Amino acid sequence: MRIKEEFCKGCFLCVWVCPVDALDESDRRNEKGYRLPEQVGRCTGCRQCEMICPDVAIEVVEADEG
Repeated sequence: MRIKEEFCKGCFLCVWVCPVDALDESDRRNEKGYRLPEQVGRCTGCRQCEMICPDVAIEVVEADEG
């Protein structure tokens, strides 16, 4: 999973929708000041986070891609 920090607006929909709790809220912020999600667990590739993100800030990729 790749989080495009420059697009994220810190809504955390991705955190709430993840069925395996692979994402969590972090204290890190992007250049615009929005808090960012962080990967804390193993992603299963279900793409729920990618589909719900209104800012296209998450991309699910193969493990060797990223």
